[in-house]
Amino acid sequence: MKKRICVLLLLGLGVVSVSACGDKVLSDSISNAQDSFQAEETSKSRDTEETKENTGDEEEKQIGFGELNEVVSTDVENTVSSINAQYEKLVTDIDTYEKYLENTDKVKAFYEQVCEDTKHLCIRMCEYSINYAEEIMASGKSGSDMYKDFEELYDCIYDDAGDDIYDEIYDGILDDIYDDIYDGVLDDAYDNGAPYDEWSDARSDEYDWWSDARSDVYDEWSDFRSDVYGFWSDMRSELWDEDIERAEEKIVDFREDIEKIKSKDIQDDTQTSNEEKSNDETIPEDTENSEANENEELVDGMHPEFKEAMDSYEAFYDKYCDIVKSYTENPSDLKLLADYTDILAKEAEMAGKFKAWKDKDLNDVELAYYVDVNNRVAKKLLELAQ
Repeated sequence: MKKRICVLLLLGLGVVSVSACGDKVLSDSISNAQDSFQAEETSKSRDTEETKENTGDEEEKQIGFGELNEVVSTDVENTVSSINAQYEKLVTDIDTYEKYLENTDKVKAFYEQVCEDTKHLCIRMCEYSINYAEEIMASGKSGSDMYKDFEELYDCIYDDAGDDIYDEIYDGILDDIYDDIYDGVLDDAYDNGAPYDEWSDARSDEYDWWSDARSDVYDEWSDFRSDVYGFWSDMRSELWDEDIERAEEKIVDFREDIEKIKSKDIQDDTQTSNEEKSNDETIPEDTENSEANENEELVDGMHPEFKEAMDSYEAFYDKYCDIVKSYTENPSDLKLLADYTDILAKEAEMAGKFKAWKDKDLNDVELAYYVDVNNRVAKKLLELAQ
């Protein structure tokens, strides 16, 4: 049970937004975790060991599904709400052709952010699938019963979450922005006599950004559904054959696949950033003097402010892990709940600052340290959930 509460708190990092509704989600999630823990403790004191084997495991498994279902639906809802809020602000600020021309960088950035948010949401859906699988495998049921229980994963992740992501982002927000800008602001500009060459270029760029974003979002959605379906199918196949050991191996394999996707994401971001810097880079006449001065300021091959930021980021998650571990040992401690609330409120800011460094001019040593810190933090969070 403590493991399940720990997983729920860990997943909270990905599902609680910094908006007003975030406080309610956090409060509800923690309240549900407390109720589940107290219910289990009451059951333990009242029932015999035999009764717990026959009925307690089933009750606990169902409680776990309820918590996971809530986490998954809340994550999708909050991600969509966040994208919607950005979209509403964008179309409010850009309600004329003139404002559109002045803010094309913001429009392009919005499309990129939609793709980024969708990609990470889909990765989290795959991670939630592992949580479902582990919950089922820990139930102690027969292979045939666990086979049936995997329908819960299919219904919640593949069907419900998959449909919501498609409907709300691909067929929702991206359709809305097409109507408001491409068929709205830009069409109105043509009717109002905007210079044709300028208008044509702007409309062509807008269509390309929109089309690329829609294609990327569809690819992320399609890949996640394919991955989850394959995992679900593999698990059920092994359980049908009552091969529990092979089923456990499938979970390990799928987790490794997800980690590879996340690592590739970091590498791609870094490569893109470096390519952009290389294309924009100009070499001044006093390059040698500049490099000499810069090297004098380095500490262990890194700029002090960069090293400090990376160390602060890792220290933040060390503290976070300590709080979650303490909470699993004493879930009724209100001070721990307050500490968790405070640190969670700072998580989005900390993650944003960390990610911003990928767009900086990092040397080879700094780039290696950036990747190392990210890998260490990911490992700590993964260990916390196990």
